[in-house]
Amino acid sequence: MRGLEQVVISVDELEALRLSDYVGLNQEDVAQEMNVSRPTVTRMLAKAHKAVAEALVYGKAIKIEGGDYLVAHPRFVCQQCQHTWDEPTDATTTTRTCPQCHSSAIRRHFRSRAEF
Repeated sequence: MRGLEQVVISVDELEALRLSDYVGLNQEDVAQEMNVSRPTVTRMLAKAHKAVAEALVYGKAIKIEGGDYLVAHPRFVCQQCQHTWDEPTDATTTTRTCPQCHSSAIRRHFRSRAEF
């Protein structure tokens, strides 16, 4: 990988890409989650999409760097009882059931900057 040319995506652009393309949020919801304006999300996504396309078309590596971000413990929510909890980042396994009602209907909760 070291010998490949690189395209650079900022951490903020990667997060916009993750929320939009992977999680499936619309741009308004991505903007709210990231605490930025919708036009800012549009610009970040356009830049990230172009970089990813360039990497795929020309066989370049994608380097992720820079940006303004915080790393948080993964947070989960039970869809049965609505209980939320954080998993320690050093946990060796991820919780498969709700610690309150023991339901297996849990999902990852992606929090906004305000929740940090």
